[in-house]
Amino acid sequence: MHIRILQIFFLVTLTSYSSSAVSSPLLSSLAAELRAMRALPMATPTNARCPSDTAPLIGLSQNQLQVALGKPDFINKSDRSWTYFFTSPVPPHQFGGGYPELSFAIGTTKRVVNVTCHYSR
Repeated sequence: MHIRILQIFFLVTLTSYSSSAVSSPLLSSLAAELRAMRALPMATPTNARCPSDTAPLIGLSQNQLQVALGKPDFINKSDRSWTYFFTSPVPPHQFGGGYPELSFAIGTTKRVVNVTCHYSR
C-alpha cells in the first residue's frame, strides 16, 4: 500500500513538472502569429519580426514544435533543422520577400538545441 501511494505521488509530481517545464509562452505566441499569417490571402504583406530572445525555445521537443506550429515549411535533413516562414502564403516559385525564417536545430534527443532567425532574401 505504501509503495503504491509513492508510485502515484511520483507520477503526479512528474506529470506536473512535465507540463510546467514544457509550456512556453513564446512558442504559444509564435503559434498564434503563424496561424494568423497563414490564414491571410496569398502574398498579403505582413510585418512579422524575428523574436528578440529565442532562449526560451531551447529544450522544447520536436513534438511540441509540430503540435504548436504545424508542419515545417522546410526540413533540412543534413542538419536536422526545421524552418518556418512567418509570412502569408507565398505564391509558387517565389523566393525571398523579407519575412522571418525561424529555424530550429533538432538534436539527437529530438529536442531543440539551437534557434536562428533571419529575413528571407
